[in-house]
Amino acid sequence: MTRERLVQGVSELEERVGPPLPLAQSLHQALLGAVFPLTAEELTWVARENEAPPTVLSLLGALPRGRFASVDAVAVALEQHTGDALASPDTPAPVLTSTR
Repeated sequence: MTRERLVQGVSELEERVGPPLPLAQSLHQALLGAVFPLTAEELTWVARENEAPPTVLSLLGALPRGRFASVDAVAVALEQHTGDALASPDTPAPVLTSTR
């Protein structure tokens, strides 16, 4: 596959589904390698280890108490907490478990 064809394919994909959301992409990169479920404090620790941007660290620090079952659950919780569009509309509600 040539570089031009690869660029054309990415452009075609972005036309169909839109470009990736930068904050959502940063969130996924920040939590790369995380083994869920995790608390907000543990998520922040993982993000620091992954050298996440300060914005992502701040958002993770503001999460509600509980344990998050996945990156998608974190994104939905952030969306509900901050009103940002971090997750797609069809993403299920976050799965929180007891902190005990």
